[in-house]
Amino acid sequence: MRIILLLAAVVCISSCAPTRKSCVSYKSYGVEAFEKLIQGKNVVLVDVRTPEEHQAGAIEGTDVNLNVRSATFFSDYKQLPKDKTIALYCKGGGRSKQVAGVLSGNGYKAIELNVGYDGWVEYHKQK
Repeated sequence: MRIILLLAAVVCISSCAPTRKSCVSYKSYGVEAFEKLIQGKNVVLVDVRTPEEHQAGAIEGTDVNLNVRSATFFSDYKQLPKDKTIALYCKGGGRSKQVAGVLSGNGYKAIELNVGYDGWVEYHKQK
């Protein structure tokens, strides 16, 4: 009886598993490579932190502050151009990776700064 219940549970769980894998692709870059890439003409530099974080300091040349924590994020990001590379950063790299995944899954070419704004600042202090 236990074996039958165990097999039933395995069948039930496996039937809930996704049957197809999604392929979401974006690239993460360190400070030096990211800095070179954002100087391109076909790049939109986007800060995905809160407005308060953005006002406390941002990468020079930031085009858009798109708050990923905003209730309107999923409509706001659609204003970004799909014909340009969207270069994302946040405080430490976590939120920018999430947004890069969302954008790339929706047809955008996204890249992100793997160490975030804090890593950017630290790197430039050492230079």
